[in-house]
Amino acid sequence: MKEYALAKTQNVQKANELLEYLQKRPKTEMVGLGLIYGEPGLGKSRFARQAAIQNDYIYFRLEATMTAKSFTGRLLERIYYHFGMPKIGVRGTANEIFHRSLEILKNFENTIIVIDEIDYAFKNKKILGSIRDIVDETLSIVVLVGMADAKEKLLSADVHYFDRCNFFCEFKSLQTDDLILLCDAVCDINVDKTVIRHIAKKTKGNIRKFIKSLYSLESLAEKQNIQMIKPEHIAIMQ
Repeated sequence: MKEYALAKTQNVQKANELLEYLQKRPKTEMVGLGLIYGEPGLGKSRFARQAAIQNDYIYFRLEATMTAKSFTGRLLERIYYHFGMPKIGVRGTANEIFHRSLEILKNFENTIIVIDEIDYAFKNKKILGSIRDIVDETLSIVVLVGMADAKEKLLSADVHYFDRCNFFCEFKSLQTDDLILLCDAVCDINVDKTVIRHIAKKTKGNIRKFIKSLYSLESLAEKQNIQMIKPEHIAIMQ
């Protein structure tokens, strides 16, 4: 299975539209802030990681235990790594560390930062405020990735923050045609479309469950030297 493949499903196309819109925005009038949100298992984090790898974006995943200082320290480390800068000790107050990041980003226009699991920041106003300062004080683009209620939580957290968000992209359950595209992109073994439809119905458009089912079938097919998974193989391999 191809680990970093990214099929152009409807969700991926909408997310790419978000990025294109923010890149082409009038930069002196609009900040580069967007939000991708949706139910679990629809490929939001997968898109965030794969798009970052393929397009050289900064990918950053928030953690449940992250504080304002650990956020600023991790952000600066990612920025150093992204721009190939020597690792300088991340020391100082959260404010001092954060301003080092800002100064670097000011010198590299249109840097794209993808921040996954933004839901962890909704109860930490300092982290949210730091992200807002990035788009306010630099020409960087920040794409937030969160759960289905992230849009409402962003509004509840700060109405002015919500107003800064210039593109909302909701990931929805994948339809069969999207799952066929995904299968073609990630599978090393050919899979009959009838099999894909069967798995699509079983997993109800949940990309995480779909990938798991595909991986199981593909692994068994490789062991049995099957070159193409057909409907008659499903019962044998289960």
